[in-house]
Amino acid sequence: MRLTLIATAALAVSGAPAPPRPVGLTVTASSVTARQGGIIAITVRSERPLPGLVLADGDRRSPLEREADGTVFRGLHGLDLAATTGARRVSFETPDGATSLAWSFHVTSGRFLVQRLSVDPRYVEVPKEELERVKADQARVAEAYRRSSAARLWTSFTRPLEAPSSGNFGARRVYNGKTQSFHAGSDLAAAEGTPVAAAGDGRVVLAGDLYFSGGTVLLDHGAGLFTQYFHLSRIDVTEGDSVVKGARLGASGHTGRVTGPHLHWGARLLGARVNPEDVLALPAWPLPAAHAPP
Repeated sequence: MRLTLIATAALAVSGAPAPPRPVGLTVTASSVTARQGGIIAITVRSERPLPGLVLADGDRRSPLEREADGTVFRGLHGLDLAATTGARRVSFETPDGATSLAWSFHVTSGRFLVQRLSVDPRYVEVPKEELERVKADQARVAEAYRRSSAARLWTSFTRPLEAPSSGNFGARRVYNGKTQSFHAGSDLAAAEGTPVAAAGDGRVVLAGDLYFSGGTVLLDHGAGLFTQYFHLSRIDVTEGDSVVKGARLGASGHTGRVTGPHLHWGARLLGARVNPEDVLALPAWPLPAAHAPP
């Protein structure tokens, strides 16, 4: 379902000179509802050129991509898998905060599964000798997410390997009888050694062996969007590599905390844990001329 909202932006009161007339903005979204962990594609059109436009959701600010004439802005908004359900209100603001437009949509439950799994006990109660490694892994991952490219690098996405979704995104994980986490990805069944490809154009910001996720690759697709590839048996890229959609990243395996061979495929959008399946539904989006490859 698509929604178009037309509104007149409110202007901040200033002493002098007289403020310019309000700017008419139109918001078009891919949906007026989004489940927990979902992605909404948003387009904002202005009746006259603007220098920039930012989507504001609480403390999170995400600049929208500006088209050349300054009257069309596009972007993605991700809802974390733990997002509060019900009505949600965001706003679109000019960088100076002088113009704003409120927009509302509805967040529905993800209806996530509960999975009870048996794993090696050392992945439930981490041995003391491994605690420093786990802390170092967490710091390494956090640093990788901080190195996002401001410019969008992707144009479209594909599955990293040919396998149906397990439908376990967002599942509450109960390991050896203890609730440990929520599954922030989709498990794709794959025999050991199955080639794993980049879901979209991007840059490798992490490639290595981590305690919980085993052989791990993180791709930065720019503008705050990342994809994750866990439990790899081998890694064929190095940090800093630029890759194109379909490029081989490595091979599936059963490293880290697993019950058998598979690929954990995940996605993060400006910090929100989103369903990677949703990136497959995004329409092809040509890169701006300034960032397109020669």
